Amino acid sequence: MKKAITTLILMIIHAMPVLNAQQLNPTGICYVEVNNNNILNAGAYKLQTSGNYLFNVVNIFAANINYDTGRGRAYLSNNNNVTKVLTNANTYIKPLQDKGMKVVLTILGNHQGAGFCNFPTREAARDFAQQLAHTVNTYGLDGIDFDDEYSDYGQNGTGQPNDSSFVMLVQELRALLPDKIISFYYYGPAASKLSWNGLRVGDYINYSWNASYGTFSAPNVPPLTKAQISPAAVWMGNTSNATTTSLANQTKTGGYGLFLWYDLHGTNETAQLSAGTQTLYGQQTVLSTPLQSWTAGANCDAPIGLFTSNLTGTSAKLNWSAVGTNTYDVDYKLSSATTWTTAATATATTSVTISGLTANSEYDWRVRTNCSVKSTYIFAPRFKSVGGTIPSGSTSLSLDGTSESGSAGSINLNGSALSFEGWIKPSSFKSAAPYISSVMGTEVSDSNSAFLRLGDASLANNRLQFVVSINNVQQKLASATALNANTWYHVAATYDGSAMKIYINGVLDATKSQTGNIASNGAFNVGYLYNTSRNFSGKVDEVRVWKRALTQTEISQNMCNVTLPATSLAAYWKFNEGSGSSVQDSSGNGLALTLTGVDASNWGTDIPCSTGTQKTSSNAKNKKAGPEQIAAKKQIKLYPNPLGSSAPLTVSVPEEYNRGKLSVYNFNGGVVETQALQSGDHQYNLSKLSMGNYIIQFESPDGGLKQTEKLIIK
Repeated sequence: MKKAITTLILMIIHAMPVLNAQQLNPTGICYVEVNNNNILNAGAYKLQTSGNYLFNVVNIFAANINYDTGRGRAYLSNNNNVTKVLTNANTYIKPLQDKGMKVVLTILGNHQGAGFCNFPTREAARDFAQQLAHTVNTYGLDGIDFDDEYSDYGQNGTGQPNDSSFVMLVQELRALLPDKIISFYYYGPAASKLSWNGLRVGDYINYSWNASYGTFSAPNVPPLTKAQISPAAVWMGNTSNATTTSLANQTKTGGYGLFLWYDLHGTNETAQLSAGTQTLYGQQTVLSTPLQSWTAGANCDAPIGLFTSNLTGTSAKLNWSAVGTNTYDVDYKLSSATTWTTAATATATTSVTISGLTANSEYDWRVRTNCSVKSTYIFAPRFKSVGGTIPSGSTSLSLDGTSESGSAGSINLNGSALSFEGWIKPSSFKSAAPYISSVMGTEVSDSNSAFLRLGDASLANNRLQFVVSINNVQQKLASATALNANTWYHVAATYDGSAMKIYINGVLDATKSQTGNIASNGAFNVGYLYNTSRNFSGKVDEVRVWKRALTQTEISQNMCNVTLPATSLAAYWKFNEGSGSSVQDSSGNGLALTLTGVDASNWGTDIPCSTGTQKTSSNAKNKKAGPEQIAAKKQIKLYPNPLGSSAPLTVSVPEEYNRGKLSVYNFNGGVVETQALQSGDHQYNLSKLSMGNYIIQFESPDGGLKQTEKLIIK
């Protein structure tokens, strides 16, 4: 594995961009504050004797990383001046590139809690990296520069900096932009978050520079060499000429390859520039063209609140929030494509349905606002059309109890009523204090929570517990029934302002009188609450969140499916994707469940309900089987699982499946093995199967019983 990572890093380094052959040594790096200055002035300065342009990399300062609280998502935001530069790239960007300069977009925090260091998952980091890459490709930029200032980590319920976030972000961005510049303004929390799990930020970026103006201090970003670092930082108009000369001398004698100039103005700055260039290159700096003034761009905000709903194999609904009374342009494309397809032009609506999609394929989409000018595009989270090798509606998700879970962002459940429901199949229960396995919900604090879990410090680890915060106190209700491992259960919990209730397989199991309003507004998770030691181990399917209390009739009659649209349905995750790292929200509210730690092996066709309008258990003897039969039905067991490539597979077959059929399918749906079943414990030699993931299907002789399991061969 280490060899593979090393090879990948070498490939990335070899693919990194090379600057113009006429570049200076040290290379000139320039920041332009486009709120006040015309970026074209970076192309006005040359060295007097050689005629070379002084700046090789010009940074547009600055776009922002903002936070969409409604969607729990970091997004790229461009103010009116950055928007003017990007949307008029032929006027402000291409002329500099034609002179041999690289034009890079700097990303800066914006006091909203979103930053480079607090992405909670790789999926969240990848989503922001995709936004950056789309922006670079759309506007013809040469790269991205990161400045970790002004994020105000923790605002809006965001997390504090973690060790993995920045590394994951640059790793994902490098994969998307293998031949573009990625640089780091050495400042803020990110300067101390440069390595994680054997990976280093320096393995994926090109350059880093000192951010303390008027000082000489080399950033420590292994394995960057002196050729990739600027230890000097000159602030135009604020760093003295004498200090500028001193910094230039230290840079040259120290053998460093970059020299940083910050905040180039629209006035003649040849005197201060010459104070550095005379030492660096033995030449004065001169103006080659007149300086240009700057007029601020018109305000035109891009919409936020982007989400995808109503997914099928061939269509999807694209949704966003309104910006005043403006119209919008919408495009989409296959994630692997380079050309965008127009979905709508100047539409006054806030949604559009696209059709003609390819099943089981990933898509990107973007939207911009039409004001007196056009906004920049905002890029939506990538979505996947329904379909694929595992049929839609026939999958569930397996979680390992340690690192795997799902997050939907913030859901406001404040009020007097709610319901949670879903199918769970625990594979094990927590054996150490506090004996908790988290099923679903929000747990910000004792005064802000609503969730469903198994176990507690004073409760058996296989009994359900429903918890809601009322009047700043967590009120708890435990089930009377203890659950068994490796058995599907439909579990539900309701609160109607007068009582808390738990239902198991549609039957009322426990109740408690309770009054008062619920206080719950925060990150909603499936399989995780509070910390990963409490993660759920087992399978989940058909998870729903309601902002009203369901009746027992509603629960028992709709365990397997809900007719849409449904009143007060806040979120609905069917887990029908069969692959991927996200689960679409079928409620129409756009609360996609982002999965952490999962891969293809987590998806399987062991489901509690057969496909159809009203599902019934795949473990039941017939379609009229009730909830008690669903829970009690004996099942075939196979072990060990995962299975070594040379080990025999033991299959424990109950009498119900005697003389039935065992079929082995690969994840492309092809049959690779069929054998007869006998009741009892038997060994089946599957050594001819290669390493990978397989679906094992068991069928009784009359076809009335079917069971599917996932088999992993290592």
